[in-house]
Amino acid sequence: MLINIFNFYLQGLLWAIVFTLVVAIIWLLYRVNRKLDPTVKERQAALYDTMMMVLISIPILSFAFMALILMIKA
Repeated sequence: MLINIFNFYLQGLLWAIVFTLVVAIIWLLYRVNRKLDPTVKERQAALYDTMMMVLISIPILSFAFMALILMIKA
């Protein structure tokens, strides 16, 4: 039972990583296309902010994706 839950958590973690990276890339491309950051320092700050948001949201979303996977497989 514990192995099954761990397996679901790892699947949720993988989906959370993929999801957050895709959203982060889309967000950064949007900022580049709209030219929202004219200086290098502002672009670097936006990149750091995006990386921090990704790192913070991955563990939270992994539990959400795990719950979705459990509901789908049940």
